Amino acid sequence: MSLSIFHNVYHLENNIYLFPLPQQGQCTFNRDYAIANISEWSIMPKNEDALAFALWKVGPIPVSINAAPKSFQLYSNGIYDDEASCDNSKVNHAMLLLGYTKDYWILKNWWGSWGEDGYMRLARGKNLCGISNYAGYVTV
Repeated sequence: MSLSIFHNVYHLENNIYLFPLPQQGQCTFNRDYAIANISEWSIMPKNEDALAFALWKVGPIPVSINAAPKSFQLYSNGIYDDEASCDNSKVNHAMLLLGYTKDYWILKNWWGSWGEDGYMRLARGKNLCGISNYAGYVTV
């Protein structure tokens, strides 16, 4: 499935969808055209245990993470555990948290062939790279 954005035209496979550009004024939302509605949302507390519980209960969770360290960018395999380089107070990249073991988190990245076929194992229990700083989810 490919998605290209050109101002207000979205191409999704062979179908074209037109959306009006945002304007000031009255809201034009039409419930009849809604495909999904958000019933609730949550910003996670900065706590790895809460993150693990939400992952178990809700499913994959988007997280913000510090991807600035060279060791992070050059990650290729194994459990990433570079506490000295990966400051947990700064985040600058989004990843998808998919699972965990007692020792590490399993994350999906979108840097192509980066890491372990696009995945990363990140050490647990240290808020490494700020994994629990900015996580949230919606329920549809």
